[in-house]
Amino acid sequence: MKFNYKNIIKVVVVLAVLAGTGTGCKKFLDSPPASKLPEEEALADEAGVRTILTGAYQIVGGDFMFGGRTKIMSELVADQLDGTQLSGDFGETFQRKSSIFGEYKRDLYTQSYQGIYRANTVLKYLDKVSPANRDNVEGQALFIRALIHFELVKLFGQPYGFNADNSQFGIPIRLTATAESKVRSTVKQVYDQIIADLKLAETKMLDNNAGFADKWAAKGLLAKVYFQMNDFPNAYNYANQVISTNKYLLDATYETRFSEGLSKESVFQIISTRGVYEAGGHLRDNMRSTFTVPTIRFTKATFDLVNTPNDIRKAFIDGVKYPGLYALTKYNKDRFNIPVVYLTELKLIRAESAAESNTNLDVAIKDVNDIMNRAYAGAKTIPLNSSAAFIITNARLERNLEFIGEGVRLSEIKRIGARGGENVDKRGSVWNCPGFILQFPQEEMATNLNFQRNPEGNCF
Repeated sequence: MKFNYKNIIKVVVVLAVLAGTGTGCKKFLDSPPASKLPEEEALADEAGVRTILTGAYQIVGGDFMFGGRTKIMSELVADQLDGTQLSGDFGETFQRKSSIFGEYKRDLYTQSYQGIYRANTVLKYLDKVSPANRDNVEGQALFIRALIHFELVKLFGQPYGFNADNSQFGIPIRLTATAESKVRSTVKQVYDQIIADLKLAETKMLDNNAGFADKWAAKGLLAKVYFQMNDFPNAYNYANQVISTNKYLLDATYETRFSEGLSKESVFQIISTRGVYEAGGHLRDNMRSTFTVPTIRFTKATFDLVNTPNDIRKAFIDGVKYPGLYALTKYNKDRFNIPVVYLTELKLIRAESAAESNTNLDVAIKDVNDIMNRAYAGAKTIPLNSSAAFIITNARLERNLEFIGEGVRLSEIKRIGARGGENVDKRGSVWNCPGFILQFPQEEMATNLNFQRNPEGNCF
């Protein structure tokens, strides 16, 4: 995803008006003051609609989502950080005692819904887009709407499989460009909507979209969604579709995963453009360890997990520079792209899904060994006659190692718990404790007396 700088400037002006046209939870969608244009004038043609689409991508890639907060909030709640020094919003979240207060969580929530609002605005004005481009623009808006709903429901709702019918409360589903208050839908309803959006999106998007989301991004995200649901046949199917194109190649080294355009395995990524849109600033602010001790640090147990013989990934964590502290090195660059859907994760999804279904075990073994060969420089693999259970164990371990600091671990704790009641949290909480989900901000609940808040705490 690459931004046009002029469009970014324009979108602030346009959305200052659009965000002010609703009622109820309108405050969630406030934008900085800007010169105002009537909505019909701002969106009178395809260029105006594409401006809003650019603005939706801007939210997805910005500091409030994949450029920072969604990853950091997930890491804070999970089990790999050393949070003994944390205070304020970070300390509360790390203690799994999320409350209705806190600007950090509130801004993540409200800005994420601003991204959905922008996607819905694009869908509202599709008639302004030329017939030749209309399907692709629609598909991208649906993809963004699905992606943001997916990230929010993982943070603010108990996992799919929490109960038999998934009738537990999820998040508000917003499908129109209005700002009225909404009650929470069930987790099942949220996932059903995400899947419906992505299945429609994949039929409308281009095969290659020049840095923006394409149909393979939609298929890759569907693989992630189904995997989070423990729907292994569908997860395998969609991961396999993307992998089998051979359009994406595993990076030979880990240096290129967070780099400026050097990765060959990203299906969808946030593209950083020097002097225009430099992604990942919030990750660097809180996790970069080049010049000073970062705010976000990791436990010795996390370091020990990766600091094993022949594992190249031990370089992910520096346990020397700051004695007694363990700092992530993945974000120790001035600029980098941020992968959102990429081949490493899709291969591990395909491997575990195959093993869970006890089918295509040869494919699963190869996928795990592809990851391990890179990590251990050929010094470690699993046997070619590995059992399904052994494949699952190793696929999960490789996920744990590969994605340190990338905001994946919390989803794994909850997904594995929902799969069969297994508690894998290293901090000792049960997988379905209330503190594993974030509390909604006060501003959301204040606009609707019928809004159902989450229970809080009770994880320790």
